[in-house]
Amino acid sequence: MRPIGLILVLALGACAGGGTSTTPLPAAQQNWTISAGGSEQSEAVQALDYYPNTITIHAGDAITWSNSTAIPHTVSIPRAGQAPPPGPPNPAKVGGNVFDGTTYISSGFLTKGQTYSVTFTQPGTYAYYCVVHPPEMGGTVVVLPAGAPLPMSAAQYASAASADLATDLQAGLSSVELFPYAAGGTHLSAGISPGLPGAKPSQATVLRFLDETDFNANDTIPVGTTLTWTNESNNVPHTVTFPALGQPPPPGPPDQVPPSGGSTYDGTMLTNSGVMKPGTSYSLTFTKPGTYTYYCLFHDGPAGMIGTVTVN
Repeated sequence: MRPIGLILVLALGACAGGGTSTTPLPAAQQNWTISAGGSEQSEAVQALDYYPNTITIHAGDAITWSNSTAIPHTVSIPRAGQAPPPGPPNPAKVGGNVFDGTTYISSGFLTKGQTYSVTFTQPGTYAYYCVVHPPEMGGTVVVLPAGAPLPMSAAQYASAASADLATDLQAGLSSVELFPYAAGGTHLSAGISPGLPGAKPSQATVLRFLDETDFNANDTIPVGTTLTWTNESNNVPHTVTFPALGQPPPPGPPDQVPPSGGSTYDGTMLTNSGVMKPGTSYSLTFTKPGTYTYYCLFHDGPAGMIGTVTVN
């Protein structure tokens, strides 16, 4: 596996006074860069953290977060000591781009290639979160008074962040070896993560349907076979969704597409598991020959969590 690099850019700027003015020059602002998540294996393996996870800066400095992955993340910063607002993840931006510790702000959904910058104006310690992937995806910004010594340089943060990201991606990559069922059998995995569902939420996950220890699930079965999928992750929900043959998956937020279709499938109607939380299972019996494509409504799209079943 080739670790995904992380580059932190140090940008310095200064304001200069003119003539004989004795007004003190403001301290140069430093801009720090953090990666929101990371991915490997064509988006199959996702790292669910911020890299670096904890950073110490000066008041007046800015941080720019970037998302290079196919799944959305947020940078959501509540008031000091508070949690983000409850409820479903809000895809919209909240507030501006300056944080003083008193008002909740959020990037909204950052999709692939998007960035979000915040200037921190007041010393303090501030926790922040991805509201799409709690509780595993959270970070901390420590803001010191201007001029105070900083514990690490930009280059040191870059090195540590790159190492942490590589570790999390390798953990996700290795988790497919934990596939707990017979290879090529009738029990499949809808996603998987280090430690399986019994472990605490991991900072890595695999967004694929698995029928063995690889990244594909393209199964051929006889008519009348029942397949069972179990969400073997401990950190993200999935669905198993079969549209009617030749139709696209249903639109709309995945958690608002209700279970449908019953326990059998013949290609004529939408059949959907509904939201499968970690550790939950879904079974479906196939009653008519054909080749059928199915989707995780949370992670199909650019993330590519799609499988096929050929019924003979």
